[in-house]
Amino acid sequence: MSTKPTYLGLLNAIAVGEGRGYSLLSSWSDASSNVDLKRVLGFVAIREQEHCAAFTKRLCELGFAVRETASEMFDEHLALAGSKCSDREKFETLLGYGGDERSSDDPLSKLFNDESIDVQTGALLGRFIAEERDSGRQLREQYDALTHHASDPTLDQIAERLDRLTDTIEQLKQPRQA
Repeated sequence: MSTKPTYLGLLNAIAVGEGRGYSLLSSWSDASSNVDLKRVLGFVAIREQEHCAAFTKRLCELGFAVRETASEMFDEHLALAGSKCSDREKFETLLGYGGDERSSDDPLSKLFNDESIDVQTGALLGRFIAEERDSGRQLREQYDALTHHASDPTLDQIAERLDRLTDTIEQLKQPRQA
């Protein structure tokens, strides 16, 4: 392509964001003890990784490379994703759940506002939008299940204490090295 496409920044932002999303969700999946959530996080993480690869490939096909952008919060969020804090807290901090996130404004619907998007890129964006919406639905179901079952702060505290106790027992089982 001889001229720089107007949507190049969009493709780059998606490639970078999806790559970071893969790292966060994979780390969270590894740290979660909730079997259903672990399965959904793993599935969505794979999607994020595939989206990163697909948009990176598209950039290359157009004659450009991914340009990483700085993120002040990424390392902090990655540490949180792999931490022992509750899955509910991770949903609320990493994905912004718990507030009024169910607004009618759909940022994905604006991706096609640029009428210069070529057919191949448009097809890629269409699949991306459909999969992102599906991933969002699956994650929302998991969050709703967590908040429905764990709406009692006392139960949350008990669950966290049981997790710590389980970790301590597992550490005590390890043979001591002298």
